Amino acid sequence: MIAGGLTRPQVMILSAALIIMVLIAGAWLLRRHQEGEVHFRNCGGIEPGGRRSELIQTLGSPTTHQMNPARTRLVLFFHSPLFAAHPIRAVVNVRDDVVMEIDCGDGRIRTYDKY
Repeated sequence: MIAGGLTRPQVMILSAALIIMVLIAGAWLLRRHQEGEVHFRNCGGIEPGGRRSELIQTLGSPTTHQMNPARTRLVLFFHSPLFAAHPIRAVVNVRDDVVMEIDCGDGRIRTYDKY
C-alpha cells in the first residue's frame, strides 16, 4: 500500500484516467482554436453594410435562416467546415438587402453604423 490507502494498481489506474482527461481537454482546446482560425479566415474581411449577395458569395450558402415576426430582418447562419459549435451569424435588413450585423462566432458583434 502507498501512503493514502491506495494500492499501486489503483494509482496506475488513476494516473491513466488523469492522462486521458488531459489529452481530451487538449484536443478540445485545439479544436476550439482551429474553429476560431477558420471563422476569422472566413469572416475577417467581411464588414457590415454590404449586400446579402456579397456575403453569400464569400461564405457560401447559409445552413439556417430565421425571420423576425415583423418580417423586416433575416438572420442567416453559416457553419464552418469543422461543424463549429458557434456558427457565423449575419442579420440582414430585408427592405434594402443590407447586412446590418455580423457575429463571427467569437461573440464580438460588428454592426453597420446606419442602423
